[in-house]
Amino acid sequence: MDAESIAGLVGLGIGLAVLVALSVFESRMYRREHDGEGMLHHWFTHQHVLHLPHWKRPRH
Repeated sequence: MDAESIAGLVGLGIGLAVLVALSVFESRMYRREHDGEGMLHHWFTHQHVLHLPHWKRPRH
């Protein structure tokens, strides 16, 4: 491998590490601000993706 390939892979690794770290930080902040409710749970319940009957849907 030449130096440019190694530098590209190192840059990719650093970029992915930063992306994961920011995602974890944002997820924890969201849970803290919304009484423990996660982002995906919030999205699923408000988009009604689950398509549950009205009597089985969780109440907020």
